[in-house]
Amino acid sequence: MFKKALLVLVIAAAVMIPPKAVAGEKWQGTDDLVDSKMKQITGVSAREPLIDINQGNMGLFIFTAGGFSAGIVFGYQWRKIFHEKAGTKHD
Repeated sequence: MFKKALLVLVIAAAVMIPPKAVAGEKWQGTDDLVDSKMKQITGVSAREPLIDINQGNMGLFIFTAGGFSAGIVFGYQWRKIFHEKAGTKHD
């Protein structure tokens, strides 16, 4: 039983590891592909973002603040839906 599980694990790991030829290639990001395609179609290049979140922890802060806000809203709605049913008495 243990040998079969180990064999499956080794095969799965071997399949997931890309060959050196594929691993050496540099893939172009989706943003770059979309930007270049839109520049070809419209002739207008992409402009710099208003708030640059690539440097420092600004992106992490925005993500955390959004998650915190969504958690508050979700928790409040959860309480309203499942604990405070309108027209029911709490025993």
